Amino acid sequence: MSILLISLQKDLDIIGLKYLHYTLLNNSCVSLFLCLPNFNPNDADALEQIKKFVLECSPSLIGISLMSVEYNNACALTTYLKNNFTSIPVLWGGIHPTIAPKMCLDYADYVCVGEGERTILDIARAVDGNERLYLNEGLSSINNLCYRGDNGQVKQNPLYPLIENLDEIPFYDHIPVHSFIQAHKDILPLSKKIFQKYARYSGTTYSVMSSRGCPFSCTYCCNNFISRLYGSRNVRRRSIAGIICELERAVQNNPQIEYINFQDDCFLACTSEYLKEFCEIYQEKIKRPFIVRSIPVYINRDKMASLKRAGLAWISVGLQSGSDRVCREIYQRRSLRADFLKAAGLIKDFRIAAFYDVILDNPFETQEDQLETIQTLLETPKPFYTQFFSLSLYLGTELYTRAQQNSLNMESSLSKDYLIYNKSTLNDLLRISTFVSQERMQRVVDLYKKNPESFRFKVAFFMAKVLSMTIREPVTYFQVIKLSQNDRYLRTFKVMPSYFKEGFRRYINQFIGIRRNIVL
Repeated sequence: MSILLISLQKDLDIIGLKYLHYTLLNNSCVSLFLCLPNFNPNDADALEQIKKFVLECSPSLIGISLMSVEYNNACALTTYLKNNFTSIPVLWGGIHPTIAPKMCLDYADYVCVGEGERTILDIARAVDGNERLYLNEGLSSINNLCYRGDNGQVKQNPLYPLIENLDEIPFYDHIPVHSFIQAHKDILPLSKKIFQKYARYSGTTYSVMSSRGCPFSCTYCCNNFISRLYGSRNVRRRSIAGIICELERAVQNNPQIEYINFQDDCFLACTSEYLKEFCEIYQEKIKRPFIVRSIPVYINRDKMASLKRAGLAWISVGLQSGSDRVCREIYQRRSLRADFLKAAGLIKDFRIAAFYDVILDNPFETQEDQLETIQTLLETPKPFYTQFFSLSLYLGTELYTRAQQNSLNMESSLSKDYLIYNKSTLNDLLRISTFVSQERMQRVVDLYKKNPESFRFKVAFFMAKVLSMTIREPVTYFQVIKLSQNDRYLRTFKVMPSYFKEGFRRYINQFIGIRRNIVL
């Protein structure tokens, strides 16, 4: 038998699907991995190539992994596949099918809820000699699976417990074996050359997870649903030996890898002792700069010292809002303004390149809350880069439920591009506060507070915006990249081409913001 796994993500950092692919391969199953980063349901020629590819590989099962933003494309692709291959069942998995299985069963034959490594193997073993799924006996015993019974009612099997020993999960290759990509209209094997063309940062970054889970359960985050689904906020960690073994193999087989990107929800949600031991071994054996994500309250001087010695180049930290009221009451987030500024000060002291996350377009925020976020950014040590995200209300989260109860008009997360935020004066002030000096921006903000309709404010605001867009933002991006290269100019210019595509995308977002007013 064979299983075809399909990704609709825009990039190739598809860690979850790679784990499933290699779980199958390591258990003597035939698994094929297809990436459709530019899938267009209206492109007849591209669809025909997908049909041809499926005919050639003749899978017993097609699995599609998706987040909420990929739901519409997943619906279109599944409908096309089922119209052309009536005998091949389609399984959906990933975060969106986990939080909304009933919705997904309107298109998919089966949905995998939660972690899928054990479930995908059970499904593979439930295929008989005629390559047909046991619709009764086999599936009724497969945990995490959700499907419709004969009467059309949704049936959800029990969940497997969370995988506690993460070392059981196999390593994957930087460029997965038996993997393919739709480049333009043709479907081609994912070679090194093609991978470098389509991967973020030209394929020079290796993504890995050293843990699963998040210590927080913020109301806007999908972890909010997952923690309630499993009744746990525990952070499960891989052994240091297992992580190092994977990374040693990755850099040995792929000398083009320049960075290790730890995709953990909060890399620093561990003891200082664990982190110190990891950093010492990493520094000795891997010798590559790396990237981590963290929550401010988990950042301290000892941890930063260990990370800096080991080669920490970038850190992404969530501010989300500079308003303590919003963090406490709206996001239920145990990380406040003072925690963030303390963490940002340490990051500045250790000269680490920083990305700070901020959520915009929150209907529960007041103007005062937004001004507090602006003030926080003004007080944050420069240079840094801010990642702005327009608030997406994901199904199953507490904030989504609250928005429904308040009958708020918000765009559905199924179609929303969370990198595109509303065009408003306050949002523009938030953005340029990242780049323009505190002294200059403080004057602009003070004028806004006095009278946002005044001529003086409009002139000052316009000048600050032009200064930010034309000079300060490009300069800041260069400065932050230079920090990541230990202030070495030659090294900075060498890596700039790898950053250009991603940097340009973030830069252009400020020009294409829109007004959203779509009912949930």
